[in-house]
Amino acid sequence: MKYRPKGLLPLLLLVLYLPAQAVEVLFDGKNLDKFEFAPKSWEIEKDGSMVCRMQETKDKKGKVRVRGMGYIWTKKEYADFELTLSYKLSPGANSGVFYRTDKNNPVQGGFELQLMDNEGFQKKANRILPARKLNGSFYDGLAPAKDFSRPIGQWNKLILRCEGSIVACHINEGKCFQVNLEDWDTPGKNPDGSENKFKRALKELPRKGRIGFQNHGQVVWFKEIAIRPLR
Repeated sequence: MKYRPKGLLPLLLLVLYLPAQAVEVLFDGKNLDKFEFAPKSWEIEKDGSMVCRMQETKDKKGKVRVRGMGYIWTKKEYADFELTLSYKLSPGANSGVFYRTDKNNPVQGGFELQLMDNEGFQKKANRILPARKLNGSFYDGLAPAKDFSRPIGQWNKLILRCEGSIVACHINEGKCFQVNLEDWDTPGKNPDGSENKFKRALKELPRKGRIGFQNHGQVVWFKEIAIRPLR
């Protein structure tokens, strides 16, 4: 008769020795092979970071404007994962990390983690934004606990974790938010009753999609980007 150990110890040992999901390096400062983007819209700096580029355009009145040249997207889709990276903003920058997103419809087809120079952008735009649209927010859904970012021009560490309906974000060791997507069950409304811009209830959005970095008209840098699947 084969011996079958009883109790919690064998189960704990089994969990400890299960192979961990491998970490995938998305960007190590050498190439952008794991991303797709418009030519010259993102480039690699000498310090091993990737940076978005701008272009000048003229509006109908002939006024010159500077605009971003497009987002950069992972070639693969991801569902449950832990994403780690470092980011740096220029003065007045407004950017973001999109996740579980349809790259052809990023605003309505997925989720965004806002990255912003809160003071600089609001001063430049001459308007005060609701806290749910500021740096480290679950964009337009929930304000961060506080702004954990370092002064503009310094590097910040970011961890974004998505597991099922639970999404959490840490910046520089501070916990910005943790949400349960199941709580967002009404189009255009947040659980606290405030309005958002989303045409579908967030709980109904896909739980798998691309990861993208926003080129929104101001310079932003990213480096040391890695992802660990959770399932």
